[in-house]
Amino acid sequence: MNFYEHQDRAERRTKIIVFLFVLAVLCIIAIVGVPIGLATEWSPGAISITVVSCLLIVGIATAIKLSQLRGGGQVVAEMLGGTALQREGSDQAERRVQNVVEEMAIASGMPVPPVYLIEDDGINAFAAGWSTNDAVIGVTRGCIDQLNRDELQGVIAHEFSHISHGDMRINIRLIGVIFGIMVLGITGWILVRYVGPAILHSSARSRSKEGAGGAGIGLGIILFGLFLALCGGVGTFFGRLIQAAVSRQREFLADASAVQYTRNPLGIGGALRKIGGMTPLKHVSSEVGQCNHMFFSQAMNAVFASHPPIKERIARVEGIDSGDLVGVDEAQHTGTGPVAGVGVAGFTAAAVRNSVAHNDDVGIQHILLAKESLRSIDASIQVALQSGWSARLVMFALVATDSSQAQQALAKLLSVEELAEFRGIYSLVEKTDPAARLPMVDLAAPALRALSKEQLRTFHQTLVSLVKSDGVVDRFEWVLLSVLQKHTSTTFGDLKIKTKRHPLSSYDSELGVVLSTLAYCGTNNLEEAQRAFIVAVEKLGVSHQIVDASSCTMNHVHGALKKLRQMKFTDKGLLIEACELCVTHDGYVTVVEAETLRAIGDILDCPIPMFVE
Repeated sequence: MNFYEHQDRAERRTKIIVFLFVLAVLCIIAIVGVPIGLATEWSPGAISITVVSCLLIVGIATAIKLSQLRGGGQVVAEMLGGTALQREGSDQAERRVQNVVEEMAIASGMPVPPVYLIEDDGINAFAAGWSTNDAVIGVTRGCIDQLNRDELQGVIAHEFSHISHGDMRINIRLIGVIFGIMVLGITGWILVRYVGPAILHSSARSRSKEGAGGAGIGLGIILFGLFLALCGGVGTFFGRLIQAAVSRQREFLADASAVQYTRNPLGIGGALRKIGGMTPLKHVSSEVGQCNHMFFSQAMNAVFASHPPIKERIARVEGIDSGDLVGVDEAQHTGTGPVAGVGVAGFTAAAVRNSVAHNDDVGIQHILLAKESLRSIDASIQVALQSGWSARLVMFALVATDSSQAQQALAKLLSVEELAEFRGIYSLVEKTDPAARLPMVDLAAPALRALSKEQLRTFHQTLVSLVKSDGVVDRFEWVLLSVLQKHTSTTFGDLKIKTKRHPLSSYDSELGVVLSTLAYCGTNNLEEAQRAFIVAVEKLGVSHQIVDASSCTMNHVHGALKKLRQMKFTDKGLLIEACELCVTHDGYVTVVEAETLRAIGDILDCPIPMFVE
């Protein structure tokens, strides 16, 4: 099953969650309603009030929880007690985990997610967010301190698999659903532990008739709270059942993907061995029960385990019998060999086809290539990309390279301090391999997202004015603007996805604009462009004429891609393959063509791994 099928399956699983949620609510209503019916001799009014009250409580609680989680991965990480890791001041172990996350993100063609640390000695990790734009990686202190680099890479690769397969969206929806169906029990315990005792305590201090009446009210509230707590037990039962039903098989898949990414089963296997003898997390937030399904391993004890047994997971990733695991020593460190890098000139068609056709097959060669790309970026630039203030200047330098008009515009737009910093950054960016430009944008994304709304708005206004300063928006400038728009969310317009998916045939004009633009991108020869276009549309199985070059503006392409985001993921995969055929038609792909192709994949929520020969 490839990336696109995983994404469509993730959307189908959401329907399963909704079904289980409705089933759980109906069972809770039945358990609450039967005693009420017996006590009122099945009064329709009493039963109706009971049903409506339960629906309102559960529905409102779920809606409120999901609303709280709209902020994405950062909100979930902070809810669990996590704090963002900062490169400045980080110790060697913390920098190591950040390096591993950066390598995995660059290799996968994703923006680099922020890393959050949970101060707990247990070994665990999680990925959270609605999409790659707001994703975060969370790790415990034990994960950082007790795992070697190979084991840590295996755990991080497991979490990136959850990001790639669309599991994060399911996980956040599960948090809202589980909270909603458990809220009756939570409400009951609040009444039993706080509200009822408070009224009893207040009435005990009064000897009046009102005090005696207050004691009766207090006892009544406690009894009602116990009843709700009992009903909440049913909600907890169903919550754990849903967690187990949805997440167990996904953990096997993520383990297998981690081995595929790293080509090192002993890495994730060693991490699982170390986890095997440990107790669940002790020092995390009380919210962990709702998020148990998100973690790398079981985060808390539960009747229905949200993860498969550790022994079975180890046996699968290492290809051994689970009975042989008793007394097995910890996994040993394994090394990896060098991989050839990407040159400035461009890529062969085979390299591009390999990454497009197997775009969830991120392997060790992609990770090593990501390391090489990161090494090609000057250390001072990497430091600058960690701060929103200086990351802006790096993005300005990418636009200003070979553009005297942009440099003149910056001299008027920047302060004296910013201009001095910019000149130092510009001289380093100018010397950087063009193939490292997109990795620099990916590295800058977390720092730029940390800017305030006003700072981010000013940054994008400045960037757009620089792009337009010479009167021409070239391919890389469009790539830069598009990727930054995607990674920093709503700056240039609404990029939210509608729930309804339309078939490929609904987007003839948009497909024509995108494929025509790519066809013109690779050649100045009209006949050659037409041949590339024909190969692409034949892949899609549609009949279309190439669009006139004057209509293939970057604005038209961007508008078309925003509409194409509504397609099914399997249709998106077909479109990406058609784009690949278009740019590889002549057997050679320039860096700009490759960047354009990866930007199209990024906008369509289909990240394309680095191109490896």
